Amino acid sequence: MCAQRLWPTVQALGRGLINNRTEIIQQGVKAYNVQNFNNGHLGQGHQQSHVVGHDCFSTTQRPTHTVRGSFNKVVTRSLHSGTVFFVKEFCDSENEHAHAILRSLPAYHETTVAGDSVLNHSFYQHAVQLSDSEWARCSPEEVANGFIAMSQLCRHRPMDLEESQHSGLCNTLSSKLTQISDNQLLMVLSALSLWPPTDGTTTPNFVVLWNALDQACTERMRRWDMGKMFLVADHWFALRLSRISMYNVRMTKILGRKVTSMAPTQLVQYLFYANLSRKLEPFIVKKEIEKRLTEVLELISIEELGVIAMGFFKTQTFLEDEKLIEVIIKKTKDDLEFVSDASLCAILKLLRKSVPVTQWKLLHELLDSLQPHLDRLNNMCLLQVALLGNDLLIFHPQVIDTIASKFANEMTVLRLKDIERITFALMLYNYVPPSQPDMFNLIAKELRRPERLLEINHYPKCFVSCVVYLMTMGLLPQDLISAALQPSMLNLLKMSRNYTSMGREVNELDWTLDIEGPPNYRGYRLSREMRTQLTKQYMGNLPTGPSKNLTHQERLLLEVKDKLAALLGGLHLITITHALPHIQNPDLIFCTTNNGDPVSLPQEYLGLAPTSLKCPIEHIGGVQWNAVIVAGRNSFIRNSDTLRGNIDMKKRQLNKLGYHVSVVPYMEYTRKSLRAKLCCLERCLNEGSTLDTSGRLDNAWVVLKGQAERQEEING
Repeated sequence: MCAQRLWPTVQALGRGLINNRTEIIQQGVKAYNVQNFNNGHLGQGHQQSHVVGHDCFSTTQRPTHTVRGSFNKVVTRSLHSGTVFFVKEFCDSENEHAHAILRSLPAYHETTVAGDSVLNHSFYQHAVQLSDSEWARCSPEEVANGFIAMSQLCRHRPMDLEESQHSGLCNTLSSKLTQISDNQLLMVLSALSLWPPTDGTTTPNFVVLWNALDQACTERMRRWDMGKMFLVADHWFALRLSRISMYNVRMTKILGRKVTSMAPTQLVQYLFYANLSRKLEPFIVKKEIEKRLTEVLELISIEELGVIAMGFFKTQTFLEDEKLIEVIIKKTKDDLEFVSDASLCAILKLLRKSVPVTQWKLLHELLDSLQPHLDRLNNMCLLQVALLGNDLLIFHPQVIDTIASKFANEMTVLRLKDIERITFALMLYNYVPPSQPDMFNLIAKELRRPERLLEINHYPKCFVSCVVYLMTMGLLPQDLISAALQPSMLNLLKMSRNYTSMGREVNELDWTLDIEGPPNYRGYRLSREMRTQLTKQYMGNLPTGPSKNLTHQERLLLEVKDKLAALLGGLHLITITHALPHIQNPDLIFCTTNNGDPVSLPQEYLGLAPTSLKCPIEHIGGVQWNAVIVAGRNSFIRNSDTLRGNIDMKKRQLNKLGYHVSVVPYMEYTRKSLRAKLCCLERCLNEGSTLDTSGRLDNAWVVLKGQAERQEEING
């Protein structure tokens, strides 16, 4: 939906563009370097510039491309789904690690299958090749045993399941699966994994077999006990068909009604298969599964907790029981010396999305405990540590500095996603690591490496986000910005439903060029029409109407406006507007004389279009322009007075335009008496504005007090 609004709906670029998108970054940057542009994407008066270290995006190498897949991905077949998948190596290793944990514990040996010991039966000596009609005359047991023997032969002489000579066997077996025993059914399921992968899940022989097996297993499921159901599910995992098989979906649904009575190991294994299907049935009462987890937590290992955490996170099921969260954090802290990186990753992901603001100190304490272990953790785990406090704005400078320093030294081996996430964390905390003061320049340099081109074009969102975060921190690399704003990059972003939020980011990037960009910038720009469209789409509303229909931030803004108007001498002396049209929340604007006395805002300013950049009007002499940022509850790093990165950027850009900027912190302003609120505003204005506040506080208190008393009389 957002992607359709982001740009006009047009036909996707087509297979040819997708197959050749490795060249997109090169094309855009080459255009940047040679001044060969579409004039519709250029701002007025922009000239080519040469900024040392900024316009050096390489265009000399042309990497080869694959038909599908990308840099730092692995080309792999599902073990026997027969499909070539381009999957993230870490995602595969997560599931493999979780399964290895189960296999390593005796309690799971009867309900899991080892990858290297599938079907340890020597049938292959009896493998025979019969004609289609001969297979049709065999009994169901003979057909099943014939397929098992032929499958075992593949270990010694690999064969193609899709060869015509196997069609009769596959079709006959598929039609007779309902007549074989449960044990033979399981052996056939195992045998299928011994064949070399086919070209896809829908190749004729393979699709007939696995669909028939899927149906047969699903129909028999209800007569099996939980252990048997898990064992069959594990064979589907060995085939790498868990995501698309009906069996796994149906099994997790049926067993979901028995969560509260599951033994500890059963709960762990159940959540492993739920992870594979990426779904936890909605009828499962979260309180019940959390209650059961609380009861069994002391009976499972930290590695099994990692399997459980992965199941919750992958199914987007997050914890609400604060006592359970506290116990999980304690168990994690106690076992940090023994937990594997993959399990710790899963636990940290779950905690990041589960811990409420009321428990933020527990996360900070966990970061304290993690600090001595950072040197031994791998990069993927370090990234999760860096992101742990993001949702609650919990900042641990020593931890972030250590991780940033390690990432700086290993930049070339990081995934683009890892670079984007660590850049986001640094931007969020508005933090320049003291151990790596040039961190952002290192990131920009890495984005320019020719080796990154293929990866960038497969993950354009990560690239554009990195550029936006660098911009937020005040670094504007012209070549990277031009590459991010080129039409072919915008088309790539538009083609993916996962990139629906990127319109806001590219809009911010383009507006920032007007405010902070070099006057001689000659790179790509958004067209005027596109920028106006995006600005209208993402610009927040100016708060009006009944308080019950407003957000917390909007109510706070209106309240501060009323108090500030009383300090100035009337509502006509102040306005709420989007001085920066690319930022959602509006600000308060007022003017003073050079002596600090309030003066009415010029009508010329008030008449500016809502989507325009509202600069102070320079030709009106003797007027000082002031902006007041009402910094809401998420504007500051937790337990500090440090503005988060994008709010600090807002302040910086208002200053750049010529405003004197004051910041009203919600934590000081809220929950105070009227006089205390006015004192807070007075202090903020004295620090940032040109208003002479002498004697104004008492007058404002009298006015506001009278207004409150009259309102009480009206309300009766």
